[in-house]
Amino acid sequence: MVGKNERCPCGKKRKYRKCCMKKEHLAPRPTTPHPTAPQPAPVFGEPPIEIRRAILQDINRMSVDQQRHIALYGKINPVIAIRHHDYQFVAAGNKVFYAKEWKSFADFLIGYVPTIFEKEWWAAEVLKPPAKCNQVRFWWEAMRQHAKTQQKPPDGTYVLTHNGFAGAYLTFAYDLYVVASNGRLDETLIASLKNRDQFQGARHELFAEATCLRAGFSIEPEDEKDKTRKHAEFVATHLQTGLRFSVEAKSKHRAGVLGMPGDAQPHETISLNFGQLINSALAKNPPFPLVVFIDTNLPSRAAHRLYDPQIEDGKQIPPRLMLGLLERVAKEHGESDPYAMLIFTNHPQHYTLPDLPNEIDPGKHLFAVSCRKPNSVWHPAMDALYRAANLYGNIPNDFPAQR
Repeated sequence: MVGKNERCPCGKKRKYRKCCMKKEHLAPRPTTPHPTAPQPAPVFGEPPIEIRRAILQDINRMSVDQQRHIALYGKINPVIAIRHHDYQFVAAGNKVFYAKEWKSFADFLIGYVPTIFEKEWWAAEVLKPPAKCNQVRFWWEAMRQHAKTQQKPPDGTYVLTHNGFAGAYLTFAYDLYVVASNGRLDETLIASLKNRDQFQGARHELFAEATCLRAGFSIEPEDEKDKTRKHAEFVATHLQTGLRFSVEAKSKHRAGVLGMPGDAQPHETISLNFGQLINSALAKNPPFPLVVFIDTNLPSRAAHRLYDPQIEDGKQIPPRLMLGLLERVAKEHGESDPYAMLIFTNHPQHYTLPDLPNEIDPGKHLFAVSCRKPNSVWHPAMDALYRAANLYGNIPNDFPAQR
């Protein structure tokens, strides 16, 4: 400590109080920093073998899960769901749904349609007689009555025989969820599905959209405000190859079926001519190669006549009725196929008889053909559509496991 009257330590011949004392009050004297403990240098190199094995196992597991998901459900977004505080949350598009009682994904689907269609509309449909209500509302009630006949396990859940009514309702609900989860569900389609007279065509359009999404396509609607030409249902772009298709969806109307007036005909007398549906789709004259989804709407026994392949000389050939139909269409269009691809499907769940509720889901039929012009090839995008159409009816039962 330097006294204020002592000689200033700076070397000048002046007293400390008249020299550096005032300067030190204005700015503190610098101090020597204390040495800090040396920090360990970062260590580079491979993690321990146990950690490497765990990481590789997780990567392999995710890869296997992803491939399994694609094989079963197509190239669509996986189900996003989480259990929290006794509530099950499920995301679909930009909406989140939740309930306590959902034990399986099927439970969610059962309540999903009434929510999408709005509770007020659904409540009004409940009051209508079966012959007047919307078809999906009829399936829901038939499935509910069927569930009451099933035995409940100790945990209180239902184990249903997958009959036609359950198959029709759940596949519809899942297609609706697939389209919504991939950002394509719009109010126009919902309005058509809610309209009893338009339901059949809108249901098949919903199937076509869900199939394209499962096949790895993006979907964009056509500009309906453009009145200079007719429009297909939508344009589908194959994300892997960039190939674009105009897509049309046509469904065969039959008397007394899916809300159509009249009495249903016995399957022996049902018309198997679908040329008019194909020509109606071709009349749109779309800007891109045309893919037509055709719902033949047949009871299962009649569908076998149309779809089952033939055996000649020990070899399997396409069904004769289908080949005859394709030849007639080609003849009407200058002996050439005017389409890129036809996808015939038959989903006969709605033909289930009310007095046979335990009848097993009758299954599905599928037949697809590409343009048969010279040098035409079966494009990978077409193969993706065919495979995706065959995934109809594959529905997750459980929510994804939580990590």
